[in-house]
Amino acid sequence: MSKNNDAPEYEQDDDARVEMFDDEITNEDYGFVLGPDGELKSVFMPLDYFEVPEKVREIFKAFGIADPDSVMIHTLH
Repeated sequence: MSKNNDAPEYEQDDDARVEMFDDEITNEDYGFVLGPDGELKSVFMPLDYFEVPEKVREIFKAFGIADPDSVMIHTLH
């Protein structure tokens, strides 16, 4: 993604953030999206996961989800 130098600075910052996520988040990653109130809005997981790592299970438990396989999973790739 290339920056448009004619775009307002805040749009250039948004482009840089999107570019960073494109580089940093891979198809092996887990992610949790939280709303401004701290509530869990969305989750993404690898397409081919076999078992959810214990640390990720702990995050689910913090949100009151005992079984990660029971939630609707979104994938990025």
